[in-house]
Amino acid sequence: MKRNTMKDIFLTFVTKMFYLGGSFIISVLLARLLGAEGRGIVAALFVLPNLIINLADMGIRQSSAYMIGQKKYTVQEVFSSSLVLWLLASIVSILILLGYYMIPSTTQYNWGLIAIAISLVPIKILETYYYGIHQGKQQIEIMNKRHIISFFSRLIGVVILVWILSTGVYGAAVATLLASASVVLYSFWTLKDTVKFKLNYKKGLPQKLFRKGIVFAMVLFILNINYRIDILILERFVSAAEIGIYSVGVGLSELIWQLPTAIGTVLFASSTNSTSDLDAANKAAKLLRFSLVFLVSGSILFALTSKWIVPFIYGNEFQSASEVINLLLPGIILVVIIQILHAALSGRGYPLIGIRIFILAIIVNVILNILLIPIYGINGAAISSTISYAIGGFGYAYVFAKKTDLSLKDVLIIKKEDLNEIKKALKLKK
Repeated sequence: MKRNTMKDIFLTFVTKMFYLGGSFIISVLLARLLGAEGRGIVAALFVLPNLIINLADMGIRQSSAYMIGQKKYTVQEVFSSSLVLWLLASIVSILILLGYYMIPSTTQYNWGLIAIAISLVPIKILETYYYGIHQGKQQIEIMNKRHIISFFSRLIGVVILVWILSTGVYGAAVATLLASASVVLYSFWTLKDTVKFKLNYKKGLPQKLFRKGIVFAMVLFILNINYRIDILILERFVSAAEIGIYSVGVGLSELIWQLPTAIGTVLFASSTNSTSDLDAANKAAKLLRFSLVFLVSGSILFALTSKWIVPFIYGNEFQSASEVINLLLPGIILVVIIQILHAALSGRGYPLIGIRIFILAIIVNVILNILLIPIYGINGAAISSTISYAIGGFGYAYVFAKKTDLSLKDVLIIKKEDLNEIKKALKLKK
């Protein structure tokens, strides 16, 4: 049966907005219930496991969807082979984390919290592998329901464990674990009649899945390191309470990413079907120009009001998060350049374009964090991130322009015809 693509995009977008709104509510609840210190412990606890998960995922989600879509292998063969990789990735990831946490100077957590964080790894990897199967089978409704189930599972966990039972950071950590476990169980249940949960080595298939996906996984891993390395460095220099304040500022700032992320997801699929590289490039540049106009305007308004919004929502304890937000916003806007343009080039088969820029941005971020955090604390981390994001954003815009034979002006600067289209869309014709 032919799918209604626009309907799928719309429902996916609505679901994403619902999920983000729900995540925001959970963030506020945790800040109010745990305070800055508890919020900081929970935020820092999952940083390294999530980075490991991004790498251990190995892009199998994308490659599984591709293999199923190509119909060269059955869904069962793809899933069974991916489970072989899941087992190996989980074992290696757990050993890496155990080795890290056994170094006395690297962590402030007890083994109860560490056990919860490590337990998340195999569950989360399996969650992403299941997503690839749903994606390959074009089960858009199930994919959207997974987000809703994840939100409600975590919300219920936070309310019961943290609010009612007062289990503190342990309850918050377990709630995160339960959210992923619920999604995995739901995927298992929806696929139980068509896909069996069994490891089966199909000769050559695990290697194909790995080779197809690892490029995407490496780029995503590098990008995520740059977005999260500041928390790992902050752990060495500031208190958990300050990390909690910083994480609230980061979380609110990163809400700005969400619309461009949705655009990038659609653009990736659209780019794979474009008639030419130039067509895909022009479409991406136009979307970026539109996005930047609205993002800059919204960010200025956000920056002007953040000193009232933050304490009103999170409490006076998080007042200084408004400074973090204002320092991060310029960098957050520039990260959007990467999100939109990288999606377009990846969809055309160029995921590694600009990887040197990403690595340079990470190096700059690490050096500046080490230099500035001891002097300026969490504000130093925000400054470091913004400078790093600026290097990544402008650097990738240059690489994109060079690759597509467009000028930087065409990529970044709004045009008169763009403004006319916006006015037309808003029905503001003169």
